Amino acid sequence: MGAKNWSKEKLKRYLKEGRGQGVGKDYLPWNYTYNYSSKGRVSRIYGLKTNRVHHLHSDNQYRAFLLFEFNSSVIDIRESFPLLDVDEVIDDKEDLRFDKFLDKETKEPYVLATNFLLTVKDANGEEKDIARAVKNTSELKRKITFEKLEIERRYWQHKGIDWKVITEKQLPRQLGKNIEWIRETLLVGSEGELDKDERSVAMMRFILENDDLPLKEVLKIFDKKEGLQKGSGLFLFRYLIAKKELAIDLTKRIDLESKVNNLLL
Repeated sequence: MGAKNWSKEKLKRYLKEGRGQGVGKDYLPWNYTYNYSSKGRVSRIYGLKTNRVHHLHSDNQYRAFLLFEFNSSVIDIRESFPLLDVDEVIDDKEDLRFDKFLDKETKEPYVLATNFLLTVKDANGEEKDIARAVKNTSELKRKITFEKLEIERRYWQHKGIDWKVITEKQLPRQLGKNIEWIRETLLVGSEGELDKDERSVAMMRFILENDDLPLKEVLKIFDKKEGLQKGSGLFLFRYLIAKKELAIDLTKRIDLESKVNNLLL
């Protein structure tokens, strides 16, 4: 038996470690990026809302995470959430192909997991969980993928939890790049010696007072006027967007040559 084979002993170890349990910073994903090989590019990213490292197994999962985190209604993100009680939850499972998800050597059933379980807050302040599977459209052509998704669908349906499949079509690359670009300013220590909270107030006022100028020119003048290092104004501009105090179209490339009033929504 290979070291990577799934077994009852490994299942017991995962459960003992607390995988798939907890919320917020205390949650442990069922699968870490180093647990199994992935066809996609794996990544680990520190969550600004959860204050823990998230383990993501593809570029699509990474972009989905960025969009979820940027969404103000999302308050917790649990990736690789295991369906540990799937046998008890799903009643109508006679036509489901659980036999497809067994270790070839040990014949031990794998623990299936949904890519993301999100806790969201609605307009009334009520919290609820929603589940999201992230797949590339090419994967949806594979029968085994469809069979796994059908198990997930029925599981969450029986739990009374909203479940949907997201593909790369709902995860624009430019949107992901822009969110990645602005979220860096929210990381602790990203500002260096700059007091970003105090300076961003002045930056906001200056931008709005000079919205008929190209953004690049506004940022250059601001740095000089405030006696700041080159690039400080751009950092503060990104910070204001990340804090949602300035609104721009993040689905498009941010052109610094454009006039401010053509960028702001």
